[in-house]
Amino acid sequence: MRSLSPRLARALAVTLLAAALWLAYIAVVAPVVDGYAEARATVARLAPAVARGGSGEADLPALTAELARLKQTQPSTEGFLHSANEALAAAELQGRLNSVVAAVRGELRSTQILAARDEGAFRRVSIRGQIAVDLAQLQRVLYDLEAGSPFLFLDNVDIRARPAPARGRSEDEALLDVHFDLYGYMRRPL
Repeated sequence: MRSLSPRLARALAVTLLAAALWLAYIAVVAPVVDGYAEARATVARLAPAVARGGSGEADLPALTAELARLKQTQPSTEGFLHSANEALAAAELQGRLNSVVAAVRGELRSTQILAARDEGAFRRVSIRGQIAVDLAQLQRVLYDLEAGSPFLFLDNVDIRARPAPARGRSEDEALLDVHFDLYGYMRRPL
């Protein structure tokens, strides 16, 4: 094997030393410097929030009194649909109808969302439903819909008996086809 000239050996040694220092910087120093810079940026970003948080304790009694005043002046939401918009309120009505009919083991045939409309300070949200139940189930469905909260109302109720009772059912247990509109109210935004 040939030996390198002293000049070339020094140049190679300096190059290897520089490469080792560069790798040490990338592996050890650069992540520490990046972490420090990120920590400083986080401190700078959160400093205003910490300053605001400290001043909130002094305002707490005034804010509590304001909240109590607003609760007294705000109209009650008891009995109204709790959804944020008409589509969600209609879905709430459909879900309520579905659960009431399922609880009595009836058959929910269809639901249709009707156009919402304003009535004074309120927004009326309606659906049209079709169910198949016997007389006892119908009584329970109507009671559960109208007696609970939020307050719901039935309109355009159409009850038709099927021509012949199904096999295994007595005349009193004959299935009824029931069509109706179910509606509730939500407060209109101020």
